[in-house]
Amino acid sequence: MAPMGPVHVRLTSLVRGDAKGPGIGIMNAPTAAEATAELHRVARVAGADKVVSVGADYRRAALAGGTTSTQWRIEVQAWGTAMAPVKVEPSEQPEEQRAQDADKAKDQAKDQDAAKKAQDARADAQESADQAKSREVAASEQAAAARVEAAPQPAAPAASAEIAPATTSESAPAPSAPPAAQR
Repeated sequence: MAPMGPVHVRLTSLVRGDAKGPGIGIMNAPTAAEATAELHRVARVAGADKVVSVGADYRRAALAGGTTSTQWRIEVQAWGTAMAPVKVEPSEQPEEQRAQDADKAKDQAKDQDAAKKAQDARADAQESADQAKSREVAASEQAAAARVEAAPQPAAPAASAEIAPATTSESAPAPSAPPAAQR
C-alpha cells in the first residue's frame, strides 16, 4: 500500500440543551464515530482502500444562553492518511514477462539466422545455375564454331582459281616499258 495523501472531514451542528450541556437524546449532534465513518467514505470515493493514522476531535461551544435552554455548537473533525494499492508502472515488467521477452528475442534471432542461411543457399543455387548456363552457352558456341570449320567452302576455291591465271601471266610484256629492239 502506498499513501495517497491526507483526508480531512468536519461535521458541525447546532443543538439545544441545558446549562450542563447538549441534551442526551438529541439525534442531530454528530459524534466522533460518525466523523471517522464519513472519513472512510470520503477516502473510498477518492480511490483509497483504507485510512491509517486516524484522529478525531470533538468540540462544543455555547453560543447563546437563556433561562431555560442554551444553544450549543458541536464540531467534530476527523483526519487520516488515505492508502491505495501500489500500481506497477509500465516500465517495470514482472519477471515472467521479462523471461517471455527473452525467449521471443532468441526465437527471432533463430528465425533471422535461418532466413539468412536460406537466402545464402538461394544465392549459391542461383550462382550455380548461372555458371551451368554460361557453360552450356560456351559449349554450344564451340560446337557451332566446329561445325563452321568442318563444313566445305565452295566459294573459296573458285575465287582462288580466278586469281591464279591472273598471277601466272607474267610472260606478257609490261605496257609501260618500251621494247629494246625497236630503237
